[in-house]
Amino acid sequence: MKKYFAGRIQKTGSDRLHIGLTTGSHFVIDIYQSFYIGLIPLLTLKFGLSLFKVSLFGATSVISNSLFAPLFGYLADRHGLKYFIVAGPIITSVFLSFIGVIPNYWIIILFIFLGNLGVALYHPASAAMAAHFGGAKKGFYSSLISFGGNFGAAFGSLLIILILKKIGINFTPLAMIPGIIIAIVLLRFVSQKQSKANASKDLKIFSKLKSMSLKKLFLIFTLVFSVYSLYVLWITLVNYMPLYLTGLNVSLINIGIILFLFGTLGGSGGVLAGFLYDRFKKGNIIIQTALFVSIPLLYFIFEVNLISSVVLFILSGIFLISLQPVCLRIVQDILPGNVSFASSLILGLSSGLAGVTMIFLGKAADIIGIEKLVRYEILFLFAAFLLLFFYPAVSKKHVK
Repeated sequence: MKKYFAGRIQKTGSDRLHIGLTTGSHFVIDIYQSFYIGLIPLLTLKFGLSLFKVSLFGATSVISNSLFAPLFGYLADRHGLKYFIVAGPIITSVFLSFIGVIPNYWIIILFIFLGNLGVALYHPASAAMAAHFGGAKKGFYSSLISFGGNFGAAFGSLLIILILKKIGINFTPLAMIPGIIIAIVLLRFVSQKQSKANASKDLKIFSKLKSMSLKKLFLIFTLVFSVYSLYVLWITLVNYMPLYLTGLNVSLINIGIILFLFGTLGGSGGVLAGFLYDRFKKGNIIIQTALFVSIPLLYFIFEVNLISSVVLFILSGIFLISLQPVCLRIVQDILPGNVSFASSLILGLSSGLAGVTMIFLGKAADIIGIEKLVRYEILFLFAAFLLLFFYPAVSKKHVK
């Protein structure tokens, strides 16, 4: 009996260590992912960029870290999580720390693409850690890990602005140091044996999807489309709001603070949503409520004065970003034997498709402007909101 309890305590301690390391490393890696956002006003002036070329920053970032994620998620399920989690911060920190000093727009695009491949390596494996080590609180721990990333992404924009203002843009490559340090820590403390032992042995995921019922595929499509809609608005807002606010004479530091609040409070909303999902298992209601509240907030962002616009922007982040961890947990429940691959559908496929969409929407922004573009994109959220009305009937007997 004593040996049993000692084993349980040891296992619990190990589980918490892995969740803590994943949350911390997610914070660090997503810092780099948002560096380009803080530099958008400067890069726009430096290279004389159109809205379309600005949109390519976000599109390249999301396409790279998302469309490759399903492949890396599948490989992580097959070979274990550890080395995917370790390699991600190294690649990301090295390439993305240099974008401030590169003198050519297209080379910056290349470095954004290469740096975000590290994010694609990391994200599915990190999301799977909550499923493997989260126990009965998988929804909460999944949202906690997501919060680490959202907090990092929010802080990254502000951090690069502070580096720019305090010591100069030529010193941005020094920012790679925390990424390399966290990779060394992960290499030392993440257990390859445990993470691989928890990886699924049932890896015939593509044949499994092919044989899956239409009802189950509809559930996956609904969740992927909901996150796709979220990301279309998310990418648009974080790429264009800095330019919009710069046009209203908001300082670069204040823009960084606004983006920080948008991401941080949004991540906090995600933690609450994950807790509510664990407690009530009403994921479709949580998602639908977030969509319903987001629509009017986004519609009126450009209709009010500056202070009110900033408040609406930050509030919209709370509801938009909270969708992701809930959708993630539901898809992991639908595909319990392939949690890394399931995670990549939400963190990869849906956001990657949104990135591809942004290439076309960036061109549209040059023609119709930021304000009208956002209003048309709200239709995506409304379509997802309507689609979710079919979710309860279809999900019966298909999701726990």
